[in-house]
Amino acid sequence: METTRIAELARIIASQTDKLDKHLRSNNLPEPSFSPEAPVDPFQSSTSDIKQANISAVEAAIELRQLLEGPVKLLVPESNFAPLAAIRRFKIASHVPKQGGISFADLASMCGLLEHDLRRVIRYAAIHHRVFCEPEKGFVAHTAASKLLAENGKIGNMMDLTFSECWPAHSRAVDAMAQKSEEPNKSGYSLANGTSLNMFEFLAQHPDRARRFAGAMSSTTPASLEALVNYFDWSSLPDGSTVVDVGGARGHVSIHLAKRFPHLRFVVEDMPEVVEAADREIPEDLKGRVSFVGHNMFIEQPVKDAHVYLFRYVLHDWPDKYCVKILQQLIPAMKEGAMVVTQDHLLPEPGTLPLLREMQLRSMDANMMSLFNSRERAIEDWRAIFEAASVKFSGFSATRVKENPSTGVIQLKWTDKGHL
Repeated sequence: METTRIAELARIIASQTDKLDKHLRSNNLPEPSFSPEAPVDPFQSSTSDIKQANISAVEAAIELRQLLEGPVKLLVPESNFAPLAAIRRFKIASHVPKQGGISFADLASMCGLLEHDLRRVIRYAAIHHRVFCEPEKGFVAHTAASKLLAENGKIGNMMDLTFSECWPAHSRAVDAMAQKSEEPNKSGYSLANGTSLNMFEFLAQHPDRARRFAGAMSSTTPASLEALVNYFDWSSLPDGSTVVDVGGARGHVSIHLAKRFPHLRFVVEDMPEVVEAADREIPEDLKGRVSFVGHNMFIEQPVKDAHVYLFRYVLHDWPDKYCVKILQQLIPAMKEGAMVVTQDHLLPEPGTLPLLREMQLRSMDANMMSLFNSRERAIEDWRAIFEAASVKFSGFSATRVKENPSTGVIQLKWTDKGHL
């Protein structure tokens, strides 16, 4: 008798979780749990085969649940983010003691909420997201997730990005799409905030939100940074070479690269309000090699004859014609043989990546649409942009494209300075 897909998925889950269980026991590691003492990522330092077992188990579990619940649930999912947004906005996690519990009545008073509203928020988040638990009726205590929120500022920044910036924008993205516009201020974000400004212009007028956004953006994954380190041959650049980190925020990427490649110097460019006082955050041993310049990337590049102009997750924030404008502002500053290195997501052909990775990329693409009226791109989309930017010149020549499951790096060489 032929095996059903649900039985096959169940066997995959069983075999892969068995690998994970043996790894934990053989290395005397704590097991995953929802308790406050549980490790944030029990498999973070695992070998590649253990990481793959983890991914395979999760992907099979997702597909199995989708098959068992049926197509109606796929079309009408339970997706109310209001309870999590409330937990972040009212700083509920910070008022729950690290040890033991607190009554709903006392917690509601500390958070300035009606007790019945707090109770429904906590109970929804507990059952849907394992955020908080109710160890005895009427009392709230931490789980691993709520404790992480209470203790980790970066997680708070990520929640602010998700619930204060992205979530409202998603709710208006369909209205923005109906305008059939390629302007960055014709986005779900602009409609949700009642503004004619694009997201970056709007944030410039709201410094507190801009700081939280910058904090979320600085939460760079180690795999993504390592891909940038490994996929371009930084060590081959001559001693004293200048790397211009265009749109580099407060320099976390340049600081990382400067530590790895001491023969290079870095100039971080971003809007003046972003880089203001950023030099105070430079480690002492890197001062003199990492500096900051306030610069709008839509006007001519001020740093002439650099060896590399780096765009790390910058161009995906802009519609195509704006990417062309940004690249063209480099041309007067570039010397023969200068490199442009872009690190961005590369959209795959459907079904060519593992389920989790493709889900992440499609989610990021949807985020770009909601926030910026921009998009993630496949390699042919990037090629069209580079060709359009260097029209009338021999221009940008793609010398290398490298891709891994977490990022893509495109290396370009300027082959003819030309004249605008």
